Amino acid sequence: MLNRTLLALLLVFLAAFSAAAQSDEQPEDPRTLSYQVCDWGLIVIEHATEQPAIFIDIDSPADYSAVGSAFTVSGTGAGLFEGNVIVEVSAYGGDVLFTEPTVLRAEAVDAVGTWSLDIDLGDVAEATQIFIRAYSESPEDGSTIAFDSLRLNANAEFGLRYVEITNPIFGAGVPSFLMKIGGMAGGAFENNLVIEVRDFATREVLAETFATIQTEDLGGSGAFSAEVDFDAEPGTEIEVVAYHPQVGEGDEIDDVSAVAFAIIDPLAQTYDRILNVRRDDLIMAQVNPCAAAEAEFDNSSIDLLVVNDVFVFETMSMMPLVNLSIQAAGSSVCPAPLRARITNIDNAFDIELYRDASQPVACTMDLAPITQRLSLGTLPNPDYTITVNGQAVE
Repeated sequence: MLNRTLLALLLVFLAAFSAAAQSDEQPEDPRTLSYQVCDWGLIVIEHATEQPAIFIDIDSPADYSAVGSAFTVSGTGAGLFEGNVIVEVSAYGGDVLFTEPTVLRAEAVDAVGTWSLDIDLGDVAEATQIFIRAYSESPEDGSTIAFDSLRLNANAEFGLRYVEITNPIFGAGVPSFLMKIGGMAGGAFENNLVIEVRDFATREVLAETFATIQTEDLGGSGAFSAEVDFDAEPGTEIEVVAYHPQVGEGDEIDDVSAVAFAIIDPLAQTYDRILNVRRDDLIMAQVNPCAAAEAEFDNSSIDLLVVNDVFVFETMSMMPLVNLSIQAAGSSVCPAPLRARITNIDNAFDIELYRDASQPVACTMDLAPITQRLSLGTLPNPDYTITVNGQAVE
């Protein structure tokens, strides 16, 4: 079991060495990661941070806000067929109140543009909860290729009561000491929220605190944040619950709440196998991602990337946290999933960085630079060996 002091050292004091050169510090990792602990090992999921080529965003009005019976919806988008955007308004329960198309205005076909549409709901009842959906359809089969949505309180003075947790993201790795929680909320009694951290398996409450919504308006909307400190083993699955407090004595707990799922320091331990995938990988779309990921270790239809350099970074500790930055090369255009599988046998790590070749796809024949960052976890001792795509890292 790692104590808090050791965990803090693992996360703070970083030194590095490399197969090619020495480095004084580990480079900043720009990725957003989440995790899934399986009985055979760990899945590391990388979330895309770049803007997708095809998208629609609603920028105004703000989610959960109050609007009149007539208002304007606007946003941005890109990659839409002929710039088509359809805006649909429905009431709570599903009845469609309004549907009308508009057009994305952009300087070039593939450029990011703006769109807007005036909506008039007529004689809508006071404080009607409505759902706005902006989407674009494929000209080939009519399927939705991009969309965004929000909820509003129509013909109302006050916005909807709500809670959203934005930190941690679903499946994120978090520390049990000084864990930070944040999000947005509105309509709470005296602008206060209750936050609980629970063991996902046992539902035991590990920590409880309060947060204040940052708004000058009573019952207004704004950001909230809090920090908690508790004891939990690395790899423990937890849920973070934020909810509106009960208003009066004897009242039941308010049903306006949000739940986030996270894992305590998943890399603060050792795994026999680790699979790294992207968030949009088909493995993560399966009913049982752990089973699909475990089967991937038997996949022989792989196209290994060309590895140029491997840089290894480890913490200064008797039990080092080891991370890698792999400089590789592969097809510049290839829809096949990029994956990395790590197998650990007695502190000997065999890493394969590859494209899945089990399904026929068209990839270009050129070699473009690809940087892949991986973690081996926290090792029981500093004596280990690494092989990447058949090449020993010395």
